Amino acid sequence: MAGLQKAKSEETRRRVLEAATAAVEAGGMDAVNIRNIAADAGYSVGSVYKHFADLDALLIAVNSVTLARIKEVMGEAVEEIDDPLAQLKVLAQAYLEFARANRNLWITLFSHQVPDGKPVPEWHIQENIALLGFIATPLRLLNPDLGEEALAARSRTCFAAVHGLVTISLEARFVGLGEGTLESEMDFLVERLAG
Repeated sequence: MAGLQKAKSEETRRRVLEAATAAVEAGGMDAVNIRNIAADAGYSVGSVYKHFADLDALLIAVNSVTLARIKEVMGEAVEEIDDPLAQLKVLAQAYLEFARANRNLWITLFSHQVPDGKPVPEWHIQENIALLGFIATPLRLLNPDLGEEALAARSRTCFAAVHGLVTISLEARFVGLGEGTLESEMDFLVERLAG
């Protein structure tokens, strides 16, 4: 009996999370409304709150889905590549393509802020840090003399630089780059950052 209850609970959570993820994909973070998510998933509002304490918890779960998708894309991108510089370039291009193809999920990942004083769950912080491992692995090969702290800092710097270029370009800021130029300048940036 307990096993059946657990399975039903997991199914409810899964369906609510799928409905919230679909809402973000379709309309961005502002499209996530607990009442609408409950209706879309086929459950009561109380069922949503049983699995997600509030809207922030639900959006963190959606962002976790997004991080898992980025991790999958990045893993596939470097699967057959041995050269570390080529890996970094491919990772940057894969990140750009993910952002283009999943714009609302990507924007929500970086736009959602939990209120001051409310902690971000440790597991979610670790999911974010895990993605930096894709950058750290080839950087370590290119810069074997970097200590762990320096490698962590360089990985964050590389991510921040690529993310910044992607952001200003996809937002069509006046300093952003257009398609074609963006890809080649991304390679240029990665080459310089890789050391």
